[in-house]
Amino acid sequence: MKNKLFKIREQYSLEIFYILAVLCITLQLLLLRQFIILDFDEDSQLITYSLRSISDALLLLLPFWLIPSKFRGYYIGITISLFTFWGLSQLWYYRTYNDLMPFSSFLLFENISPLLIRSIKASIRHTDMFFFTLPIFLFFLYRLFFLKPAKEAKLKRKQRASYIVIILFCSFSIHAANAYSYYKKEKARAFINIGGKYVNTYSNISYFELNGFVAYCIHSFVDTLLENRTLNSKEKKEIETYLSRYNLKYCDNRFAVKEKSNLIMIVVESLNSWTINFCIDSIEITPNLNRFCKEENSIVALHMQPEVQNGRSSDAHFMYNTGLLPIQNGAVAVRFGQTPYSSIPKALKGYYSLAMVCDDAKFWNQRNAFNSYGFMQLYDKHSFKSPEDINDHILLTEAANRLENIPSPFYAQLVTISMHYPYDELRIPSTEISQSQMYTAEIRNYLETVHYCDDAIGKFIQELKQKGIYENSVIAIISDHNEIDKNQVEDRREVFPEDKEIAMIVLNAPQKLQCDTLIEQIDVYPTLLDLMGVNHYDWKGLGYSIFRKKEMLVLPSKEERNKISNLMITKGYFRTR
Repeated sequence: MKNKLFKIREQYSLEIFYILAVLCITLQLLLLRQFIILDFDEDSQLITYSLRSISDALLLLLPFWLIPSKFRGYYIGITISLFTFWGLSQLWYYRTYNDLMPFSSFLLFENISPLLIRSIKASIRHTDMFFFTLPIFLFFLYRLFFLKPAKEAKLKRKQRASYIVIILFCSFSIHAANAYSYYKKEKARAFINIGGKYVNTYSNISYFELNGFVAYCIHSFVDTLLENRTLNSKEKKEIETYLSRYNLKYCDNRFAVKEKSNLIMIVVESLNSWTINFCIDSIEITPNLNRFCKEENSIVALHMQPEVQNGRSSDAHFMYNTGLLPIQNGAVAVRFGQTPYSSIPKALKGYYSLAMVCDDAKFWNQRNAFNSYGFMQLYDKHSFKSPEDINDHILLTEAANRLENIPSPFYAQLVTISMHYPYDELRIPSTEISQSQMYTAEIRNYLETVHYCDDAIGKFIQELKQKGIYENSVIAIISDHNEIDKNQVEDRREVFPEDKEIAMIVLNAPQKLQCDTLIEQIDVYPTLLDLMGVNHYDWKGLGYSIFRKKEMLVLPSKEERNKISNLMITKGYFRTR
């Protein structure tokens, strides 16, 4: 029996080693399903996903049969090592951003910072070791049983060709069956087609879950290759028809503040709406924001749905300044940060514009992006006395001093940092909030950072009043994206849209408005245009001002709006305006 097994190993060493390598990648893909896909989609079908994973593993390792025998072991080792790195990166990225990291983000070496490293550490779980153990186990099997016979094994050309044909046939059959199943499931929707399954994407994770790893790689590669195309006449007409159909060309100033008022936008890191008016042990988390919401000349919109994608905070800056949706694959500030855009700084003719961020301007290609938006000046962490110790109090104190000494009118965008993930340990002074026995340590620490930021904003507003800036300024306090959602606080697995809601609060507005309807991040841009009285500006954005929301009878689908926004960004619509 032992001799028989030995002969089988000798005779089929390459085939057995290949199957083991396929099994390794398949199991890693199944681990991704367990840790990521099921969290994203509880209805993910195990059999369908498993077959597609086998197909992906077969295709990924297909060159094994095409290269010389002496390189086959190296190819398997390098491929599985790279895939292991990719898989672990996706696990850690998903736990922070609820999506897959696009391939373009792997090249953002400028984004490596102590804050990023802390975020990665906070995302690591003990179960992640299984991703390492599978390739390590395969490596030892190869060294012990397959190294020598695999090197000595010779395959005839016909034999290799037959293996390649079998692999391609199996993979094609699996994808064809998957596509047909998708078509049958979705055929009730009139616009659906099998081709659209491989072209349309609403997020990286949804595309990966629907089509698998290989299709996801091909789609990402093709999408990147085609990013510098220009609009053709048909696409231009499609955009203009869309803008006309959904009444995005109105022009009036019914809701404006007095002429030449300053605009100060405070983009607050990771502020979820549920924290406003929230208490822990009878302590108000946001006493200043609570008070602002009650003021007679405030605009309060606490039901805003986040629409950021892979660029996270940089996507929010993009939406608020341009009125466009971010791209679905990669960070728009990185991939299209040097593309010209119509924007708020350009709409505010005669205004001095500046932005202040707490990180390096190289992160997310911010220097080029803010320049494309039309900002005259960008201050990053190197503009502060202690670049590595910046917090919201330091930022807003420095901002108040700078605003006192710049030309008026001005538009200033200030981006906070103290509430940035992770919340495993505090980097600000501790109070009774983080020392409470309620909730988890992560939630308590998050609430502590919210309280800290709220205090910094309250003192900033007071400074503006003392310096005589407040009276002639509109102050928009806006979340960049969600982070700790309400379902986590309530220890609830089921997630509702309202759990992720973020906030917009405007101070010193011309009228009181409590917006209790659902809005989206893309609605911020046209709302600010209305407030600042610049509706002579021909670009109104793809959202709807909260002053006008109820007037709209027909709203575009998200798919249609995403498509138009993507066309305008990737094909440089604003180059010709």
